[in-house]
Amino acid sequence: MKLRELHIINFRNFENISIELNNKNVVFGMNDAGKTNFLWALRFLLDKKIRRDGFTMTDYHKHNTDDKIVITLKVDLSDYEESEDTKKLVSKLNNSDVRNSQDGDDFYIQLEAEYNDRELVGEPIMKWGSNINDLQIMNSRGMSYPIDDVIEIVYIDPLMDLERLFDKNRKYIFDEYKNTDEDIELMNGIEELTNEMNMKIGNMSPIKEFQNEITNEYKNLNNENIEIELKSEMAINGIYSDLKPYIKKRNDGRHYPTSGDGRRKLLSYSLINYINKRKYEDKIVIYLLEEPENNLHRSMQISLSKQIFEDNIYEYLFMSTHSSQVLYEMDRAMLIRIYTQENIECKSYMYQIDERYKTTKRKLNREFSDALFYNKVLLIEGPSEKVLFEKVLDEINPHYEYNGGCIVQVLGTHFKSYRDAFNGLDIKVIIKTDNDLKSKKNDKHKFELLGINRCLKLINKEGDNVIDIPFDDNISKGNKEALLRSKKQMIFNDWKSNGCIDEFKKEKIYLSEIDLENDLHTIIPDSMANILDKNKDKVVKYLQDRKLLHMVELVEGLSKEDCENIYNHEKFRCLRELE
Repeated sequence: MKLRELHIINFRNFENISIELNNKNVVFGMNDAGKTNFLWALRFLLDKKIRRDGFTMTDYHKHNTDDKIVITLKVDLSDYEESEDTKKLVSKLNNSDVRNSQDGDDFYIQLEAEYNDRELVGEPIMKWGSNINDLQIMNSRGMSYPIDDVIEIVYIDPLMDLERLFDKNRKYIFDEYKNTDEDIELMNGIEELTNEMNMKIGNMSPIKEFQNEITNEYKNLNNENIEIELKSEMAINGIYSDLKPYIKKRNDGRHYPTSGDGRRKLLSYSLINYINKRKYEDKIVIYLLEEPENNLHRSMQISLSKQIFEDNIYEYLFMSTHSSQVLYEMDRAMLIRIYTQENIECKSYMYQIDERYKTTKRKLNREFSDALFYNKVLLIEGPSEKVLFEKVLDEINPHYEYNGGCIVQVLGTHFKSYRDAFNGLDIKVIIKTDNDLKSKKNDKHKFELLGINRCLKLINKEGDNVIDIPFDDNISKGNKEALLRSKKQMIFNDWKSNGCIDEFKKEKIYLSEIDLENDLHTIIPDSMANILDKNKDKVVKYLQDRKLLHMVELVEGLSKEDCENIYNHEKFRCLRELE
């Protein structure tokens, strides 16, 4: 089964949104944007425990009870031959005469709720079918519907209580019907030991004294022929009643209570996984995880991320989060951004790691997911740019992050994949990149216009331009660098004259005439020479030799005036775009 689309009408802060889905969905956005309400829409649709209470007036968008609440989930059943879950659902549908073999692969599950002014409640009506314009009403059995027999929503609260969870599910954890003859023999032996233990407890003088006195106090109030005794809970409720989870380190005889919020939460997730494998093995389980990062240390969040995105446990998942660490292992996930303009808006984007970068997935995701929670993102090539730009912004626009701006270094390789993803989520993207040349392996006199081609591909144009640069094979390194520098300048001017550089700028793509260091040199040459203690004609080469180290050296000496000159110059217009 494949989740395809969720359509929400007139529910809470969603007036009318339609959002593309995948089987793993990450919901993110600012506080109060509607992430929890998005999950609640799914709970109303697929969780009979939530649905049975109906809708209140406040569940209707802006209290508009004249219109119905409509929540529709579209699923794809085309994987019938491969998916046991699809077979479970199709079997239920065929038994209910709501679908036959001639129907297409799309299937819809819908909830409608018309507000009853007399009863002051929105009464849910469940529908399903293959034709969205002709859905059939499900037959209800009390508060339950046929869809509840095959789909189970498991909502995991960010503030889950380990003890309550353990106590609530004892019967699923310890199924006494599965006891073997050996288990029964052991239980009889435990009962004998328990009785002996209680007898010895009852003979302790503090216990005996308390039992006698509390019995007398009770008889003063109600003179019955009784005695009050203290007993172990295990003797009354059975051997499972007193059990509590403890942690035992390997090769250590001591047991430690599951204290610490992070440890308790991870154990709670483990317990939920264990229970649901047994409790709902005949159902399709859809997990709703709300802010799972709460109370988890960064390393624990990363560990949880691996399970969420790589294990089969969470095959169908909706997860709301504020944490980039929880997304470090993300792949083939639908990103759903909820944000506010005049009305609540939703954008979704299918994020998938290219096979070429699977080995660096965590690094790629770390940079990407950090930026998901901002409104404007400046993509740059490497650490030297980041050091410079952060210094300039700290001096001139120190609140750029608070105002929704973010700088992300992506290397040239990932510019397009990042830009497409951010644009798909309606996040403003600005790019600053060098006018690089790259020699061809088979001909050292041919150079790919790497910077130009990169910018062209970013705007979905052909980007395979190559140029011949003839030079004497015995040319010195310095003269060759000077030749390439002049060629870059010529290339930039040629592409500027044909209008492409201006076209790039309209798309917020800013290409250096040569590179970052030369851009700086045209703006603050004297400051660079003084700070780095080099001749003006050598400072660019010095910066390029050990980029990050020497950029840090330069940045430490930049004055506020230098930063203002950089910030306001057209070559660094990308920084002003973060305003």
